[in-house]
Amino acid sequence: MTTLAFAVLGSGSRGNCSVLRLGRRTFLVDAGLSIRQTRLRLDAIGLTLEDVEGLFLTHLDRDHFGSGWPGQLRRTGVPVHISPSHRQQAITAGVPSTCVRRLSDAPHQVADDVRVHRIDVAHDDSGCSAFVFEHDGARLGWATDLGHVPTELLSSFVGLDAIAFESNYDRDMQLASDRPGFLKERIMGGHGHLSNRESLDALVRIASASTLQHIALLHLSQQCNHPDRVLSLWRSHASELVDRLVITGQDTPSPMLQVQATRDHAATA
Repeated sequence: MTTLAFAVLGSGSRGNCSVLRLGRRTFLVDAGLSIRQTRLRLDAIGLTLEDVEGLFLTHLDRDHFGSGWPGQLRRTGVPVHISPSHRQQAITAGVPSTCVRRLSDAPHQVADDVRVHRIDVAHDDSGCSAFVFEHDGARLGWATDLGHVPTELLSSFVGLDAIAFESNYDRDMQLASDRPGFLKERIMGGHGHLSNRESLDALVRIASASTLQHIALLHLSQQCNHPDRVLSLWRSHASELVDRLVITGQDTPSPMLQVQATRDHAATA
């Protein structure tokens, strides 16, 4: 029986937002699309914005938390789950303090049947949060805007049934682009984003300690990446995992990906 499902509504530099179904509960991960686009894309997969009962924010960059959302949160009072280090930034960005729910770095029960583990990862100056979502034994890892892959993330991303993970840029395309040198350094310098190869290497390690049904690749650069580049790399270096790949995009929601618990996760929870 399916216990967990997710869809990436849009992912890229113009906005990131995804939906999680954990049993009968509906959550968003990030809110970087407009309210209108979020509503339209939820409708396209049979959900409504009114179904959403919580929001998990990886960080507060504009492409992960859009300017229209503070008003929506004031109207609805939907809880916003964030890192304690992002609390003041969230309030400054317009999140009502009454909506803020701080997630410590210990596994946290956000509802009777929903458990979340938050992991700090490097991204620019303010950092970013990765997550492991768990419901009824099914485990989903989530990590985007990674400057690099820390050991703590790899040690937490074990026993997963599915994963959503950044694969931002192709190194050759990045170096050949007309982007200014300082921007290339920010992206590639260990506190920006992950290259396709860095992403693949991490995911191969994670897959060896998991039973992944889906591998959703997030935040592909429109200027410095292309799905064909990603597929070619995976076919050359991890062909056994290609049939599980879902390469997400900016403008079209992914399918709703159904996840089932496949093992006893008691040892990794």
